[in-house]
Amino acid sequence: MGTRTTRRARTCTLACVIGALIFFSLLSDGATRAYGAATNVPAIEQLLPASGFAKGWVREGKVELFTKENLYEHINGEAELYMPYGFEALAYAVYGKSGTKEALAVDLYRMGSAIDAFGIYSNYRSPDAETVKAGAEGFFDGSQLMFYQDSHFARISASGEGTPDKAAFMACAAAIGKELPSPARPPKEIGLLNIPQVVLKTEKYIAESLLGYAFFKKGLTAEATLDNKTVKVFVVLGDSPEAARQTLDLYINSLRAAKVEPRNIEKKGTFTLAAKDPLYRGLVIRQSGPYLFGVTNLENPEKGIPLLDELEKKGK
Repeated sequence: MGTRTTRRARTCTLACVIGALIFFSLLSDGATRAYGAATNVPAIEQLLPASGFAKGWVREGKVELFTKENLYEHINGEAELYMPYGFEALAYAVYGKSGTKEALAVDLYRMGSAIDAFGIYSNYRSPDAETVKAGAEGFFDGSQLMFYQDSHFARISASGEGTPDKAAFMACAAAIGKELPSPARPPKEIGLLNIPQVVLKTEKYIAESLLGYAFFKKGLTAEATLDNKTVKVFVVLGDSPEAARQTLDLYINSLRAAKVEPRNIEKKGTFTLAAKDPLYRGLVIRQSGPYLFGVTNLENPEKGIPLLDELEKKGK
């Protein structure tokens, strides 16, 4: 009896020690992630360039840090735009060029994921802006250079008097990109819109209420050309085929609530829903696995089916 009691006590002690080690390991890891100091995720302030990223450029003052709680102090009026994209932290610094009054203001955002960083970036990108080689993709408009890489979004803006030349913007972007996780490539979700009819640089990722419908929780949109007219294609990103089907049912219910009766179009065993959407004119939508592919702004909904066919291939 005494031997069994001693063994039980030793077993209990060993289990408690192992449990405590696991608990404190998780606690330590969680604390590390919370402060962005994990070995593979440097603190965001360490990612900003030091003085000398280009000849004569010097960092002025300290790096300022902003979180969810005080982002509005830095970009009042825009802060709410960033929250649905998993905003975590912002590092901000100003750099001046010696002997001039030229300056660059640098904002580096850490977002929830690579697709979130692309989503914010695509919100500012214009199809007419000059594309530059920075991060996964970047653009320059004469006074600002923006790019995204991994889960980070960078905005470099002219500040002070005068506008620095493009080379200064590019040198600053290169210095930031060098410190960010690599490889610098677009998130795989964007490939769902990779069809010839899509107008380049119109792709966007919307983190909530795609097309203004709350049940379309998140997804992609882009402009596309169909019969020399501009239409909009979209992909609702779901977590599973069942979730996608439920989302489609919610859309059907919303149409019927607006006294619009959708109809099914069957073609070679594929079912497509067509309707006159109250907000987007003619629309076709089809479920494929965890996705809902759609085309809007159509005069004749059936004309959008070939576009749906091409989009669906990208989801296979």
